[in-house]
Amino acid sequence: MARIARFRAGWYSCPTTRADALFELTDAVLSAPTITSLPYLSLEPVFRRSWGSLYGALAHGRIDAGRVRELLVASARADWPLTFAIDASTHPRPYAETSPGRE
Repeated sequence: MARIARFRAGWYSCPTTRADALFELTDAVLSAPTITSLPYLSLEPVFRRSWGSLYGALAHGRIDAGRVRELLVASARADWPLTFAIDASTHPRPYAETSPGRE
């Protein structure tokens, strides 16, 4: 439980604006039995704000990606296998900056 408490405390420092609403939204997403729509997330007991603050958090809230990255790296156990995310989709990306002219 101490490990989870440390992770939650670290996660709380990741949002830079609208932190409380984003934190409670995270709890709502993780604890909801099913997610059918955003308004239903605002009805979860852990989301103690109005439904409008949910939309405000999503529209105007910011999360520091560097802090999230550091938190995830610090939280990973040493015996866990390395995991990499690779985009192998074949969707055309004519406006991709990293591969001009490639579709």
